[in-house]
Amino acid sequence: MKIFALIALLLVVAAGRLEAGTIVNGSFENVLTGWVPSNSLASTVTSYDVYAPIEQSFFALLEAGNEDTYTTLSQNFSASAGQTISGYGFFVANDVLPFNDDAYVKIFGDAQQLLFSSSVLDVGDFGVTIWTSFAYTFLIGGNFTIEAGVRNVGDGDPLFASVLGLDDVQLSPEPVPEPTSVLIWSLGAIGVMFARRSRRFKLTGE
Repeated sequence: MKIFALIALLLVVAAGRLEAGTIVNGSFENVLTGWVPSNSLASTVTSYDVYAPIEQSFFALLEAGNEDTYTTLSQNFSASAGQTISGYGFFVANDVLPFNDDAYVKIFGDAQQLLFSSSVLDVGDFGVTIWTSFAYTFLIGGNFTIEAGVRNVGDGDPLFASVLGLDDVQLSPEPVPEPTSVLIWSLGAIGVMFARRSRRFKLTGE
């Protein structure tokens, strides 16, 4: 029974070490499944102006709405230390200074990190960015939220509503032992237990 208990424990430990968090629908091929939009101005599209998807056929597009209110898109997830979250974003300023529309992609929760940011001040009147890659490797494991947002600063005119694009958001697993290594280690531990049990039997007869 002790041997079976040890085997079960080793399998549980191995499974735990191989488990890794994930991002749901990071390529936005399944509409906004897995994501929480703050309003109807967050959607998925096949193109916007000169922008095409980074990966597959769709990407998320967030349009600024009411004055000084962010249109957001977010998802909760778990990650382990050593995992890396990555993706792409772009910003299109459909406004001019002093109306400094801005956009961001950030992580918050057990750790906080700004992944992408831009504004009219950064790109100029009616300026744009290209698809810009971002990545962050978690130093600690825990529960997190990734959130993207864009807002219309100082006016709520839809003709001057800036936009944020988001695509190919993914969470890469942390380095883990190869399954064969875990198996060999487990079998070795079981072998040691058998040897100790056999030696005890020879010495005590029990």
